[in-house]
Amino acid sequence: MAAQRGNNHESSQSATHERVSEIHSSMGPVGAFDNSPLHLSIEKLNSKNYREWAQAIKLVIDGKGKLGLLTGETRQPPPTDVAASQKWQSENSFITSCLINSMKPTIGKTYMFLPTTKDVWNAIRETYFNAENASQIFEIKTRLWQMKQGDREVTEYYTEMLGLWQDLDLNCEEEWECMGHSVRFKKKMENERVFEFLVGLNRELDDIKSRVLSRRPLPSIREVFSEVWQEESKRRVMLDLSFRPKASALLTYGPHAATGGRGPHAGSSGASCCWI
Repeated sequence: MAAQRGNNHESSQSATHERVSEIHSSMGPVGAFDNSPLHLSIEKLNSKNYREWAQAIKLVIDGKGKLGLLTGETRQPPPTDVAASQKWQSENSFITSCLINSMKPTIGKTYMFLPTTKDVWNAIRETYFNAENASQIFEIKTRLWQMKQGDREVTEYYTEMLGLWQDLDLNCEEEWECMGHSVRFKKKMENERVFEFLVGLNRELDDIKSRVLSRRPLPSIREVFSEVWQEESKRRVMLDLSFRPKASALLTYGPHAATGGRGPHAGSSGASCCWI
């Protein structure tokens, strides 16, 4: 009976940790480094949730100010700087343990002996990112190419497209050695999104499409959306005004139209008011 209770307790504890992962280390304080437990409200890394897991990891580690250990920007100091080297090693071990503890045990043990946090991070990415993203990128791209505004307001159309772009960004992470190349690539992607957005707009907005495409350089996608939204709002107001009855129509078709717009006493002597 005691053994059964023990097994039930272990199963319950394992299920709890499977959903909400508390990443921690028993290491003592190291200088000013905050090594308090890190909490991830997401499933541990399995073979199907790499994108969501990676985004959650980056957010929580960036919150600790240690994202550079993942990206490799925080390089190990030379051994001659003993204090700095020891601090870096301690922080590297802590963040590495965070990564390992945020994976399912069968996955985590594969990466336990890699020397740096960046090595672990890159190895995981090579294993899971490339394996799952090709079909997802194709599906997202297809939806973007086929998307039309239709009978929706431009805000709803843009919001759906924005969600697909965000999914695409998660599937197309790029690492650049040269900052200049990164800037040019991002501008190219921005222009492509302007084209995708304009292509799906309704025909009555063709005028503003032409105005946007005539500019050099092209405005950002946010600026384009803002202009299109303002144009749509203006058209809606003008359309509403065109359907409002005019004052002359009220005079002609008022309740006394049968008497030519005159009141019942219009022909009587002394009548001095107009009945409308």
